[in-house]
Amino acid sequence: MSCLRHAHVTLEQLVAGRCPACLYCQRGASRKPIPRGPKRCRMEWKCSGWEIGGKIRHPENPMIRFVLRGVAAAAICVCSLFGGPSSTAPSAQTPAAGPRAPVHARQVRRLLIKDAMVIPGTATPAYGPVDILAEDGLIARIGNAASEHWPDADMVIDAAGKYVMPGIVNTHMHWHEERVGPLPIQYERNLYLASGVTTAREVGGTFEKTNQWRADSAAHRIVAPRIVNYPMVANLLAKDEAFSRTPAEYRTLVRRAKERGADGVKLIGPMDRDQAAAALDEARRQGLPTTVHIAVGEATARDFVDLGVNCIEHFYGIADASLDGIQDFPPEMNYANEIHRFGRAGELYIQHNFDRAKLTKLLEDMVAKGVAWSPTMSTYEAARDLVRAQNLPWYRDYLHPAVEEYYKPSMTRHGTFWIGWTATQEARWRRNYRVWMDALREFGLKGGTITIGDDAGYLYGSLYGFGTIRELELHEEAGFHPLEVLRHANADGAKVLGLQDRVGRVRQGFIADLLVVNGNPLENLHVLNPYGTDLMSYNGPIINNYSGVVKPGDASVKSVHGGGIEWTIKDGIPYHVPTLMKEVKELVEKARAERARQTTSSR
Repeated sequence: MSCLRHAHVTLEQLVAGRCPACLYCQRGASRKPIPRGPKRCRMEWKCSGWEIGGKIRHPENPMIRFVLRGVAAAAICVCSLFGGPSSTAPSAQTPAAGPRAPVHARQVRRLLIKDAMVIPGTATPAYGPVDILAEDGLIARIGNAASEHWPDADMVIDAAGKYVMPGIVNTHMHWHEERVGPLPIQYERNLYLASGVTTAREVGGTFEKTNQWRADSAAHRIVAPRIVNYPMVANLLAKDEAFSRTPAEYRTLVRRAKERGADGVKLIGPMDRDQAAAALDEARRQGLPTTVHIAVGEATARDFVDLGVNCIEHFYGIADASLDGIQDFPPEMNYANEIHRFGRAGELYIQHNFDRAKLTKLLEDMVAKGVAWSPTMSTYEAARDLVRAQNLPWYRDYLHPAVEEYYKPSMTRHGTFWIGWTATQEARWRRNYRVWMDALREFGLKGGTITIGDDAGYLYGSLYGFGTIRELELHEEAGFHPLEVLRHANADGAKVLGLQDRVGRVRQGFIADLLVVNGNPLENLHVLNPYGTDLMSYNGPIINNYSGVVKPGDASVKSVHGGGIEWTIKDGIPYHVPTLMKEVKELVEKARAERARQTTSSR
């Protein structure tokens, strides 16, 4: 089946209601076509068989128009019966309710979002309702489409009663294809998109594969967030290549990162000062930004800040640099033992020799030198409340068995240190969190740049995407206003990745990375959770539970489940979050069935 004018158009493109061969054909204009994409349309005559958005017309011949509508309807039925395309590339998956209704993963020239309340992403208040026009992947207009006579859109999202904010920039994550058993990469991609992540910085993974995914995402060949690649230097070693960690070897690996197309470099401790100095100096020479996971080593945050690192991950190193002396490790401490390492890490900020004046000076120097902080509080939260982290409600439908097995206590897997985890250890971690949060708040008040990262897939509780939203909630717990929290996720994250002139704001000329949210995240950050949240309704509409309208015993009040992001828009392409989560659930069900079959057959 093909377009009457362009024989190379496929059935899938016919179902989409458009011929992608040329720009004017896609617009439905009766003009000489302009080449579009890898195949050039050579027809030098009118193309009037298609109009974008699924509306088929042929003004010169009503009979052809009637036949085409019938063929398209039949094609949709065929796709419905035998299954449409998967989420490996943008394609229509959610049937449109009308000629310009939004369609999951369908790329169009113009996407209109109507009647939205807008959260700019810069810690300034929301405003609206307004319309937003995305054109060719960029935010082209913000205002009133009708009164300002904007051009017709190809798709329209009705955002009345909803909030629109910039897509989230996740500055600390890892792509996993293996936990305990294989993990489909689309599982993680979908969860991040469903949680509103449109830009993801990987800080350690399979380097060449991440580079390929980065290109595929940019070209919209895969359904995934935009990818920024900061490899750990060890990721750049060839198979069986020796690495003695000399300063010269660090320089070589940093140069290799530049040659192979890295966006930046992640250093990971423990490191001695001369190693850190060599790596950071070479990165500066190569024009590569840096971030660091500081472990218990000679080089603390004080050294990395003085030597010019760009960003610090987690909390390690900052607390160490604030001690008068060193941490009070017991004689039996074994740093290679995950229980020892994580247990004692939870005591860093509550050491008897913790010097708040030293901490303040360090934070001031970080601000002065432009060093950002990506705290990743959500990834460690199980350490302060293990039972809660083991029993989150979204595990029922969305926890893949490969991740579930990884989370279980182990003496060999990174971050699974739960064997014999005690109430005292949890209490110390809770106290550690209070001081850590106070330090983060102080850093923010001094003008420091703070970002959002979840480092998911290691500890109970921090599941891909869900951990990102939990990180926002923990920033509010640390004392930040929700507007500041969203700035961390938007404008500040973009700044750290060098994308501050392209993403992180709802602003004309910026990339159309946008979230359409069912509810007001400034009132309740829970509404960003892809699982949704419990809300209060009064005679149907959702209201604030502090509302003076509500009286004790009022039968009109009900608890309802709602919220969630409705659409995650990346590069102007809308991704329907319920569709993404349906696909995740299907992946989980399939994996659970296969694991059950394997368990039964092995008995």
